[in-house]
Amino acid sequence: MEQCYEYLGCHNVDCPMYRLKAPMRCWEVEDTLCNNHGIELERSSHPYAKKEDVCALGCIYYHEAKGRV
Repeated sequence: MEQCYEYLGCHNVDCPMYRLKAPMRCWEVEDTLCNNHGIELERSSHPYAKKEDVCALGCIYYHEAKGRV
């Protein structure tokens, strides 16, 4: 599966995902600049939740990558 920024059509080159060479997923990387409005709402509603848990609540990319859609 392609990287999150490709899947979501994100062009924010300041996001740490653009600089990574390792095959990591965005929920494993801190300080990503997700362009998914649903994720941003979940982050603000659950400020102390683990990042992966927030992604599981509101990101289609997360569910596609995990094979749950």
